[in-house]
Amino acid sequence: MEKIKFAKIRKFLKGKGFAGALCLSITAVAIASYIAYDSSIKQITSQESSAPTSSQSETESSAAAVDKNQSGIEKEESSEEQSDAEANNFVSNTAKRIMPVEGEIIWEYSNGELVKSETLGVWKTHDGIDIAAPLGTAVKAAAPGTVSQIKDDALWGVCVVIDHGDGYTTHYFGLDKALEVKQGTEVEAGTVIGKTGEFDCESKLEPHLHFGVKSSDKWINPTEFINS
Repeated sequence: MEKIKFAKIRKFLKGKGFAGALCLSITAVAIASYIAYDSSIKQITSQESSAPTSSQSETESSAAAVDKNQSGIEKEESSEEQSDAEANNFVSNTAKRIMPVEGEIIWEYSNGELVKSETLGVWKTHDGIDIAAPLGTAVKAAAPGTVSQIKDDALWGVCVVIDHGDGYTTHYFGLDKALEVKQGTEVEAGTVIGKTGEFDCESKLEPHLHFGVKSSDKWINPTEFINS
């Protein structure tokens, strides 16, 4: 009996029935593998698409920054930007700025370079301009502002400082002691603040007014401050 069964099995394996069954099995395994692979790929793709990329994160951060600025929060200026803005105040400021006296400039602003003082015999910077003016010439405020300081210096004589409220101050050296203003006096461009007097620092030059201008506490060329 066992021999008969074995003979039938051998006949089946050699026949077309076995070959067909084998092909179906291989096909079924291939289809199952493909379905499992395709399912895995779709799952990975779905996870990657749901996670934000670094580029998307940067874009969203930039958009958030823009929204923050548009929401009314002002951008903070750097110290360098603030300094540049102050340095250009007089360009956009339309307030009248005049020479404090009319006369020839007999000694120019040295822009930080050392020049020899005829009076003192030393090399030093000349931080303002010297405007020729006979003794007793009326000296006028160069621009609107408030008298912030009055001092009597052994070399420079009486000096008046006017603060213009925009980062600029003007300095008038070598005035007579009889002034027309005091500390705290508000002036307009052209207001007489005093008269030219004698002072020792530049006594070898002809009578004049030494006029200086500071921007954010740094000396600048006074002629660049004047607009009329």
